[in-house]
Amino acid sequence: MILLVGAIVIVLVIGASPTGFYWTPLSVGLVYLAGALSGGPKGSYWATAVVLVGWGAAVVVVRQLNPDLDTSGLYLAGAGLGATAGMLLARRGFTVDPLGMTITIAIGGAVLAAEQRYNSVLGDARFYALLVGAVGLVNLMLGAFAREEFAGFQRKRVAR
Repeated sequence: MILLVGAIVIVLVIGASPTGFYWTPLSVGLVYLAGALSGGPKGSYWATAVVLVGWGAAVVVVRQLNPDLDTSGLYLAGAGLGATAGMLLARRGFTVDPLGMTITIAIGGAVLAAEQRYNSVLGDARFYALLVGAVGLVNLMLGAFAREEFAGFQRKRVAR
C-alpha cells in the first residue's frame, strides 16, 4: 500500500514538471525506503531503497549545488554510497540483497544513458510513479493471494 500512496504523491508533487524532474530518483528511493521500513529489517525493498536514495541524493546535490565535478561520476558515487549503506545494513541483520542492489544500479545506469533519446517517457516522473504503483499493486495482489492460500490451508487443517 505504501508504494501505491508514494506513486500518487510523486505524480501530485513532481508530475510532468521538467524543472522538478531531478527530484525523481530521490523521491522513488524514499518511497521504497518507506516500504522497506514498514517491513522491518527482514522486509523487502531495502536493496532498491538504499541505491536509489544514494543516487537520488547525488542528483539533488548536483542540481542544487552545481559542483564543478563530472555529473555522471557523482551519480555513480551516490549509487555506490547507497550500496555501501546497504551492505552495512546487511551486516546488521537487514535483508539487503546484493544482487538487488547491483541490478538497481545497472537499470539506473541504463535509464540514465537512454534518457536523452527517450526523454518523453524517461524524463517524466509520472512514468516512474506508474512503475512504482505497478510494483505496489502486484505485491498487494500477491499478498492477498497468499493470505487466501493460507486461510484455505488452515480450513483444511481444522477440518481434519
